[in-house]
Amino acid sequence: MRLVPVPDDATAEETLRPFLAQSVNWSIDSPPLSDEQIAADEVLAGYLDGWGREGDTGVVILDETDRPVGGAWVRLPREDWRGEGWAGDQIPELRIAVDPDEQGKGYGTHLVRAVLDLLRLSGRGSVSLAVHQLNTAGEFFAQNGFVIAGRNGDADVLLRSI
Repeated sequence: MRLVPVPDDATAEETLRPFLAQSVNWSIDSPPLSDEQIAADEVLAGYLDGWGREGDTGVVILDETDRPVGGAWVRLPREDWRGEGWAGDQIPELRIAVDPDEQGKGYGTHLVRAVLDLLRLSGRGSVSLAVHQLNTAGEFFAQNGFVIAGRNGDADVLLRSI
């Protein structure tokens, strides 16, 4: 296992796109959204569009064969975009996903800790995210210090101090 930074160039979107799709298509009870549908959704597309803005940072975890098996990244809201887990204009929002076949190996914990370290080094005081009320990932985030700060539709908005 190896953590690598998300590049600050156009390859970042390509690197993170599969993990954005995983984070969106978490439920086996809902038809999955295609990459085209995600790209056409203003909120979802905003997690990747124009990567490399101020505040964009993240990591990808590679397995022993250097295959990307997970990703975690943050973006700051901007005047024309707020993510599903918006908690304030100066609070970065986290997106994270681990390949379902690789879950349970501690990769998610490594990703969260790495992003929190990056945010701490950049002087950020907190981070937010959204998790659907039926998504069991909420338990993972609670174990990693996130608390419910509000609601956005069917999702809890979680916040963690850094």
